[in-house]
Amino acid sequence: MNDEDKTPQEPRPEEPGTAETEEMRGRAGAVGPSPAPSVDPNRRRFLRSSDDRILAGVAGGLGNYFNIDPIIVRIAFAVSVFFGGLGILAYLAIAVFVPADDGTGAPVESNAGRRALQVLVVVLVAGAAFAGFAALAAAAAFATGVGLGLPVAALVVIIGIALAVTSFKGGARWLIVPALALTLGVGVASAADLDLEGGIGDRDYRPESVAAIPADGYELGIGRLAVDLRGIEWGPKQVIDLDTRVGAGQTVVAVPSDVCVVADAHMGAGLVRIAGQQSDGWDVDLATGAGARGLPQLRINADGDAGEIRIVNDDDVSIDKLDRISDEPYGSGQAARAANTKACDG
Repeated sequence: MNDEDKTPQEPRPEEPGTAETEEMRGRAGAVGPSPAPSVDPNRRRFLRSSDDRILAGVAGGLGNYFNIDPIIVRIAFAVSVFFGGLGILAYLAIAVFVPADDGTGAPVESNAGRRALQVLVVVLVAGAAFAGFAALAAAAAFATGVGLGLPVAALVVIIGIALAVTSFKGGARWLIVPALALTLGVGVASAADLDLEGGIGDRDYRPESVAAIPADGYELGIGRLAVDLRGIEWGPKQVIDLDTRVGAGQTVVAVPSDVCVVADAHMGAGLVRIAGQQSDGWDVDLATGAGARGLPQLRINADGDAGEIRIVNDDDVSIDKLDRISDEPYGSGQAARAANTKACDG
């Protein structure tokens, strides 16, 4: 076959993937936009919730991060109020320094001014919420102390039933907060044996005879109870038994200086001062004159939950406003203690 018989062949088109095509693609890629980085679906980031929030979305964010119900976190924050309030500080710190979720798992961009405003709003709302929670708990404790604990417990049960019924329609989980406050108030009052029955205010009793003293003694819920026994004609062998109780406030009992005071006093939190002897703090117990044979004699059982118990063995000092006078009539307490020792020794 001669060279003349050879038909010239047309050049074939460039195959995909050749060096020239790859080079062109490389150049195009160099000037074009970079592809979006892939997001690791398994990576978790702690952000404040944007859709499950009551104040700043802290509980919702913690619930999402640890895969637990945010209600559990909210209850934990509420309970922490009664253990130094560290939970409130932690909540505010998270609200300030942790960004919110924009709904896609990414943090919301915010400027300094907006963040400062958010912090202020969170502080104000958290303060109001704390005040309301504490007030509701205190109201429940007070109601329990005055003998209304059963109605408060019934209210908690009603709230529980409402939560169960509404759970079929999405629930009214905000009812858990007042239910928790009521429960804590009742629980604290019951644990402290808080007894505020007997009325509220100031009571001043000045019996002129032993027969005028009630057989069950004197009781007051909240306020100041003053019992002056110096108007009684104390015989040389007179013995008077007296019971007093004040839930929250002050108890003052006065006797002549030559009367032996045999006392057994208890105060849940506060001060007890009996004839020159003193004790204060929590769960205070003070007893004087045990086994004394001196006559005349006052045998008193004084009890209180919070406040002060003071038994004065002095002939002249006024007990009308005893909380405002100094201890000067007793010196450092030695004079009152010496007088009671002498009276109890007979």
